[in-house]
Amino acid sequence: MKKYINPQANAIQARFFQALELAIQSGKISGLKGFCRDHNFNRTKYSLLRNTLGTDAMTYRVIDLDALSAICKDGGVNPAWLLLGVGDMLSNKDSSKCTSKKE
Repeated sequence: MKKYINPQANAIQARFFQALELAIQSGKISGLKGFCRDHNFNRTKYSLLRNTLGTDAMTYRVIDLDALSAICKDGGVNPAWLLLGVGDMLSNKDSSKCTSKKE
């Protein structure tokens, strides 16, 4: 049975994975596996969410709330952009460090 996920939640999930990809490319996060391991998230769930995002096959759950917080903290993502789509993707304090590796 397919689960209905409202358009706002879909948009937040799309921005989450966009930010995650940038954080991986910039070296702030080692990858989806490392992100999930570091925060005790189910990697299978997040892999399935990423691979079915925006498709009819999207039948799994939505992203955990603490994952939204983690991507903001680990990736320097602007919470207003992540939740509302307003402003820049990266927070002002972190935008200059886009290519610096997480320590």
